[in-house]
Amino acid sequence: MKQILVLLTACFLAVNIYSQSNVNPDISLIGTFNTFTNNVKETPEYGKLNFETPSMELYVDGYLNPYSRATANIAFEEGEFHLEEMYAQILRGLPLDMQIKAGKYLVGFGKINTIHPHAWQFIQRPLFHQVFFGDEGFNDIGATFSFILPTETFYSNLDLGILKGDGLRSTHSHEHESETESDHINLNSPIFISRLSAFFDLDDYTNLEIGLNSSYGAHSKMNFNTLGDSSAEPTVKTLNYLYGGIDFKLKYKPNSYTALTIQGEGLMNSRDVFRQGDIGVNIPIEKSEKINTFGAFILVDYFFSKQFSIGAKYDFTFGIVGDEREFNTSSNDDKNKTHGISGWLGYYPIEETLALRLGVQNLSFKCDDRTQRDSETTVTLQMLFSLGPHKAHPF
Repeated sequence: MKQILVLLTACFLAVNIYSQSNVNPDISLIGTFNTFTNNVKETPEYGKLNFETPSMELYVDGYLNPYSRATANIAFEEGEFHLEEMYAQILRGLPLDMQIKAGKYLVGFGKINTIHPHAWQFIQRPLFHQVFFGDEGFNDIGATFSFILPTETFYSNLDLGILKGDGLRSTHSHEHESETESDHINLNSPIFISRLSAFFDLDDYTNLEIGLNSSYGAHSKMNFNTLGDSSAEPTVKTLNYLYGGIDFKLKYKPNSYTALTIQGEGLMNSRDVFRQGDIGVNIPIEKSEKINTFGAFILVDYFFSKQFSIGAKYDFTFGIVGDEREFNTSSNDDKNKTHGISGWLGYYPIEETLALRLGVQNLSFKCDDRTQRDSETTVTLQMLFSLGPHKAHPF
């Protein structure tokens, strides 16, 4: 926390001492308060009114010069400060109208992942995002190169990125019964992402955006005992993954008081995973196996009277949402499934400065071992406020 405060102080001093632009950076503060209850009997929150620790996001962004800008986002969540994003962008002046984004940021895989939670219509993160990206979304360190494609009748864009890979590997710690310290091998290998998007004006009031996404790389590197012999030398194997995704957003807005949004995303996951087989010489044989899973959501949101919204979302993902992220769970799980249905009401009494949301989410589970697990329902009341130009209003 002290290091982040020192960093912020240094940034503000640098801006005040010298700047290539006469415009001061924009500074915004987003605050979020959540209160919830659930029907999960084995949890201490069951049937009670539970108040979460308020969260905060501090944004500092602005132009460095006419060609580039920088953004920093310091988040306070669950009682701790952390650096959520800090990056710079070159927006103009490069050959082929290329743009470059470098630093730590929310990766452009799909549409929702690049949008901070305070700007969603709904409250809970999509289920397959939790499983395949983690609780904080697909957030990583790297660089993305963007190109506007020469399509004449519609706008299209191609993003190509190279990333450190920590954003995905942090959700895939490999823990298994025979694990020792030697099983943990440093994996210094970048991952790659791409996104092809197109934007269409269907008529004066209707727009459609479609995106195709992909990401490839290594998610782990570890020792395997392929002989099942405790005295044998282990074999080092790198485990790879491939994500493919599609997303769309259709928005009909006949006036400033009304808007209908239909939006969806899907992800296909193919990856190498650790598995234990039959007994070899004296211990189980360890092997890698390729699995294929997927997840998706679709939502409908209706904004009306310039102050209210109502919507619903259906989610599906392989894996049990809420499980500890170990090597044999989360996106490495091709046996268990989670379904989710959620709905929400939104009220925006003062446009772009305050938002109130009431959300209900029901999760149901299908376990491969035929374990009967009760469905879970959570009711959340959320209040958001915005100070500064970065607004909480989702439209």
